[in-house]
Amino acid sequence: MSHTDLLPSLSPGARILFIRLRSLGDTVLSTPLYAALKAWRPDLSIAVLVESPNGEVLGHNPNVDQVISIHDGAGAAGRFLSRAAALRTIQAAGFDCCINLHGGSTSAWFAALCGSRHRVGLKSFRHAFAYTHQLDVPARTSGGAKWHTVEYQVEWLRRLGLPETEIPPLSVVPAPELEAPVKNQLLELGLRPDARYVVIQPTSKFFTKEWTAEGFAEVASYLVTKHGVQVLLSGGPGEEPKLRSVARYCKERVLVVGGLSIAELLWVFRGACLFIGNDSGPTHLAAALRIPIVVLFGSSDAEVWSPWKVPFQRVQNPFDCNPCPGYRCLVYDEPRCILSITSAQVKFAVDAALQPSAGQTTVETTKHISGPHFFTPP
Repeated sequence: MSHTDLLPSLSPGARILFIRLRSLGDTVLSTPLYAALKAWRPDLSIAVLVESPNGEVLGHNPNVDQVISIHDGAGAAGRFLSRAAALRTIQAAGFDCCINLHGGSTSAWFAALCGSRHRVGLKSFRHAFAYTHQLDVPARTSGGAKWHTVEYQVEWLRRLGLPETEIPPLSVVPAPELEAPVKNQLLELGLRPDARYVVIQPTSKFFTKEWTAEGFAEVASYLVTKHGVQVLLSGGPGEEPKLRSVARYCKERVLVVGGLSIAELLWVFRGACLFIGNDSGPTHLAAALRIPIVVLFGSSDAEVWSPWKVPFQRVQNPFDCNPCPGYRCLVYDEPRCILSITSAQVKFAVDAALQPSAGQTTVETTKHISGPHFFTPP
């Protein structure tokens, strides 16, 4: 069977397993695939394997019929048992097709052992034995442009037989049962009823993507004094110290709401008139809720990872070493790409984003940064 015959050949009601391990952002950015597939063939049953707690992104998604989460236990034994439990669930479900969106060793073994007749990955993936179909999708479009990660993964489905139609936006649906508790929590913290508010999430999993606490604090104070909005500093479990650090630098009162689950963050974001954050999973959550965004990019490739189908202002300064994987800075003793961003640049982006007719812009220096010299923008 050729690759392009695979999806059309699936019988009515066939079950497809997508493997989408690792990050929150990747999970959010996979949602257009499920929407595109369901729009074409609503008879198909779609399941997604994720790592906890990212399943909260998909729990109420109308295009996802089943979410299988890996709940990692403590230590090597705990990890093995959690993976084994997820694999038993997958094997019992009897999936007709498995599409691995990740490509790492763990996901390859899930694909190999899932029991599906058709198992799809890329030719570049490790452990070729795991796949019956290996796609060769170039890193750039036929016109030479880089694929956005959403476009790239939808291209996989097109090469499996999905008709070429417009790619849907991101999709997340907040859990209805959490609306009242989260709104009450915000009111107790001091959010005024019916107030316009801006959410700032100053955290990131990678230090090469995280702007300074002082910078975020200056922008937060600017939002209060210049735009008359309330500012919420949000974060997930374990991120409270970073939020308090930003709050200590603020010259105006801000609200700190930390330790939130992904499902709770959705309700905090939903009422905001603007979201400000690093290139991170929460930024893509905000994009999925159609909230205007100011996003600060450091090490990442903005062409590939920018917010999808939502108005946004990108703040990024050019470096010869950009993009890079971002696990550590390979050129300098600190991640100068993200640290070179000034509060003036972010304020400019904020002003643009809060304009009624705000579109998409990029705020950056005009001087290219290379070699050992470091240019600090005005």
